[in-house]
Amino acid sequence: MKLTKSEMEIMEVLWKNGPLSRTGILEHSQDRSWKESSIHILLNGMLKKGAIEIAGFEKMGSHYGRTYAAAFTEPEYAAQQVRVMVNGQKHREDAVKTIICALLKDDDLSDGTLQEIEKVLKDMQRG
Repeated sequence: MKLTKSEMEIMEVLWKNGPLSRTGILEHSQDRSWKESSIHILLNGMLKKGAIEIAGFEKMGSHYGRTYAAAFTEPEYAAQQVRVMVNGQKHREDAVKTIICALLKDDDLSDGTLQEIEKVLKDMQRG
């Protein structure tokens, strides 16, 4: 799934603030690239894509409005985008190895993070 720039702006608001109503999204989207009147279209498109889900309802004056939440975390979206990229590669396994090695060479990784990665790899080997 590929999100547009406007959809990504909404996702970033939801990732940072949790479930929000349309009004809440607008309040947290001060530097948006889209028009306020477009929010209904954007949210419906994101619901169809499965990027967001209805989290519940919130009383707004005399009526109730939906609240929306991200359907996946920011790291999950990033991983999905990498998967899409490598699935199109002729040498998929080499592409995966190159990306993972590049990420692991980050010298800011804590021992705990490295141990968690090592555990995941060991669990994968066990199958």
